[in-house]
Amino acid sequence: MTYPQQSPIWQQYPVAPPKKSPKTGLIIGLAAAGLLVTGGAIAVTVAIAGGGSNDDRSAPAVDPDPFSAQAGDCLSADENAGSNGKFSGSAVRVHCSDSAANYTVIAQLASGSGSDCNSVPGYEYGNPVVYDFETGQPRELCVMPKS
Repeated sequence: MTYPQQSPIWQQYPVAPPKKSPKTGLIIGLAAAGLLVTGGAIAVTVAIAGGGSNDDRSAPAVDPDPFSAQAGDCLSADENAGSNGKFSGSAVRVHCSDSAANYTVIAQLASGSGSDCNSVPGYEYGNPVVYDFETGQPRELCVMPKS
């Protein structure tokens, strides 16, 4: 008795073709590359548009109002203004690294008379005082020439 010979198992059942994998990896990669390019373009645009004439581009901008300055901050003021009103009007707060910085603030006082700076340690008689003539508030800045 002969038994019918069976074909091997791999021939009995057809093998399904491999499923096509979705291209999600490719899609995610392209999306990430697009975001990087867009972010880089925005960063370059901001860097170009925000670039000023400051040598110290990493330093944040300062409020130019001299009365926003505290002790240790620097001002630029016209040394040859002639009168106290003109000197006070020319005072602008700047970075201490700025080449225009020619005065250092030693104190900000809430007063209307220049004699108050005489009681501030480090103030020397004859140094200028910046008065707030614009707003009329009774405040002054005791300053000394920047060394």
